[in-house]
Order: sequence, then structure tokens, then C-alpha cells
Amino acid sequence: MLSARAEDSIERSRALQQICETYWHPVYAYMRKRGFFPQDAEDVTQEFFAYLLETEEFGKIDGAKGKLRSFLLVAARNFMANEWKRRKAEKRGGKLTFLSIDLKDAESHAILDPADELTPDAVFERHWATTILNTVMERLRQFHVDRGDEETFEALKDFLAMGRNDRTYADVGAELGIAESQARLKVHRMRKKYRELLLQQIASTLEPDECPEEELRYLFGLFQ
Repeated sequence: MLSARAEDSIERSRALQQICETYWHPVYAYMRKRGFFPQDAEDVTQEFFAYLLETEEFGKIDGAKGKLRSFLLVAARNFMANEWKRRKAEKRGGKLTFLSIDLKDAESHAILDPADELTPDAVFERHWATTILNTVMERLRQFHVDRGDEETFEALKDFLAMGRNDRTYADVGAELGIAESQARLKVHRMRKKYRELLLQQIASTLEPDECPEEELRYLFGLFQ
């Protein structure tokens, strides 16, 4: 958040690019729920982020706007109401490819949304939460890879899932060739690291005076 408003243009550009690459998925899901077909949803998502960068809208995020999550959702609504038709009419040449969007991957997640009940705003927030969790899980995997311990991550990652996990500490101990008590300790340490990374990721989307714990409770509540 702070880097996206930095005076240094290089730092600001890198931060904005990272925001776009990390959080395009909720915007794509929002556009799909608004009724766009996959190819059109990809097109409008590309145009949306290009518009934000061209107009430096990210620089307008402040304490009044609050969370990056809220800013992007409001910005997506406003873009659809005021900018999309104009930009589409003015566009010349080929299709914009500002972001690398994997449509197959995007659709595999988008179709998990219930066909009824959820509004486009609710879809955006559900996908925002999922993006946060997936990003943190990848950071945790890389943390173990860097330590030469990817095997442990693969063996224990199911204990971090919100859903049911049928594996036991004894199962993991047998897989890793360690005692059940050691497996339990490793799970405890991984959960602690996971929570640390999760709060870091969430904090990066908030103003400095906002509470990551409160945002975490809100995001988890989206799945209830």
C-alpha cells in the first residue's frame, strides 16, 4: 500500500505491478458474475488495471479509502459504470495483454461460486479472500523450498486447510519417518509460520493503522 504511493517512480511502478499481478483474480471473478463471458471478462479485467495505472488511481488510496480490497471493488464498480464503454469505443488495434491471465485457471476457480445467492460484490470478496490464502500458501511453500524442506511442506500442508482433514499425526510421522510427537511439533510450527505470513500479507493491503487480525476475521467469515 505504501509503496504504491511512493514518490520514487520505480518503487511505485513495481508495487503497482505486483498489486495487479496478485489481485487480478477477484476482479476477473467480479466481471464474470456481472455477466461477461470468459474472453470478455479477460478483456475488461485487462482494461480495468491498465486504466488504474494510466490514471494513477492507486495513488489516491488513503486512510479514508482504507483497505485495498475495498478500493479495488469500488474502482471496479466505477469503471463499469463510467469508463468501460468509452475505452472500448476508443480502443484501436489488437487485444490488450497487460496481464498474464490464465483463462483455464481463472474459470476453474470461478465455477466454484454458487450459481445463486452471491452478488458480484460478494463474489469479488470471496475471491479476494481465496487469493490471499493461495498467495500465502505459495509463500509458505517457497519458505520450505528455500530451506531444502519441501517434503515436509507437502506432507503437512493439509493440516492448514479450512476443510476436513482425515490425515493424522501418526500418518504424517510414518510418511516422514519421524515420531508422532515430532510430527505434531512440525505441524504446530508450520501453522505458526503460516499465520505469520498470513498477517503479513493482509497487512500489506491495509493502511498502517488498521488491524490485520480484524481483517483476517472478516475474510474467514466470508466462507461461513
